Formats: sequence, C-alpha cells, structure tokens
Amino acid sequence: MTVLGFTRPSKRLKDSVKQAEDMGFTVYAAPSLEILPGEDSEFSKLESSLTEGSIAVFCSATAVESCQARFSDLGSMFSRSRVVSIGPATTKKLEAAGLKADSVPEEFSSYGLVELLQGDAKGRRVILVRSDSGSDVLSDGIRDAGADLVDVAVYRLKEVGMSNALLHMLMCLKQGQIDVMAFSSPMSASSFVSTVEKQFGKEAGDGYLHAVKIAAIGNPTRLRLTELGFPPDIVPENATFTDMLAAIRAAVPE
Repeated sequence: MTVLGFTRPSKRLKDSVKQAEDMGFTVYAAPSLEILPGEDSEFSKLESSLTEGSIAVFCSATAVESCQARFSDLGSMFSRSRVVSIGPATTKKLEAAGLKADSVPEEFSSYGLVELLQGDAKGRRVILVRSDSGSDVLSDGIRDAGADLVDVAVYRLKEVGMSNALLHMLMCLKQGQIDVMAFSSPMSASSFVSTVEKQFGKEAGDGYLHAVKIAAIGNPTRLRLTELGFPPDIVPENATFTDMLAAIRAAVPE
C-alpha cells in the first residue's frame, strides 16, 4: 500500500485524509495553513468593483465560502458580472450559493484561467476573488492581457506551525516510511520544506525529501517546488486535490 504524506489547511484536513484513504493510501497528514477571513477593506473593494460587464473570477471554493459568510445574496451581488470558476469544486460551491458559473477553463488552474480570459480581458475589469497568497501567474497573465485588474483577498492564509501530527510525519519521512509527499499550494510547499530543513538541517532534510516521490497539485506549486530544489515527479492535468490523488495512484501502482 502506497504511503502518502501531505499537509492541508486545517478545515480541509479531515475530508482530505478520508478521500486519500478511500483511494487506498496509507496517510500521514498534518495541518499546514489556517484559513482566516479577509480584511473588511477587501470586501468593501469587492463590492465597489462589481460594475456592469465586469468579470468576477472565483479562484477557489474557499473564496466562495468566504463571500457567503460575508454577504447574504451573492446572486444579486454578482448579477451584473460574468462569473468565472476555476474548476468543478468551486463551481459546486457557487451553485450552492445561488450563482451559476458562466465559464470554466479546460485546465483547472491559474494557467487555465489566463488562457480562458486572455481574449476577453482587454479593456474590461477583471476581479480576482481569492486568498492573500494567490499566484502571480494569474494576476500577471490577466494584467498582460490588458485588463483593469482588481485583486481581492477575501480570505487569508496563516501558517499553523509545528504540531504533533507534523512532527510525527517528519519522523516517518526521516525513517523512510513515506513513498510520496504531495503539496497542494506553493505556500504549503515552502512551509514544509523550510520546516524539514530546520528540523534536520538543510543537507539531511533535503536528502530525506529527495528520497521520496514529490507530487504538486498544479503548475504554480510545481514551479515553487522546482525553485526550492524539488522538481515534482507527479503533476495532474487538472489542479484539484482529487486529480492529484488519482495521478499519484496512476504513477505509483501497488
């Protein structure tokens, strides 16, 4: 049985572990990031940016949840805007909130969104509804396409730090008990690599990570891991946690 290690935002951890175990993995997992509400000023910016013909891009299911927690009627609020969803999980959250996604990219990632919008963005207001640590790939690509870009952080990500679960996973990594380490965001990748190197020293920590296969949820995470010295072995075609698990299963058969 393939042994999989990963960190996830605290509120996603339980469901992610169950999903991985249901697919047949033995799982070591720990919380990586805490999801906090965005600043009041960000929600005010969002409200004032929704003009006639604007394009509102929801970059995660969490972004939808954060807007739901803040505003009572998303359907009316976004009625003048074209609504774009990054992928199926976000689309489902939008539907549950009373919003229909007008467009979804073929590739469920920042790169897919840039490709989807680059022909329509010129001269239009494009509002990115996402976290405070969103990928520059998306903002740079939309801005380069000639859009009036508004970047809105409706939620913030804060590193959780060391926990018993993380320490246990680090010990399992050191002892060679993990086959694959999977990373679901650039921030979590940076945090985990930094923690490994602080715990064991850079040379030893890097050696432990080079001894396992590395999976990245999508291209921004792939790029960050490559910058850190750990180019991933596995990157799914679509940047979802489910697709990453499926890609790992295909690449590392029992």
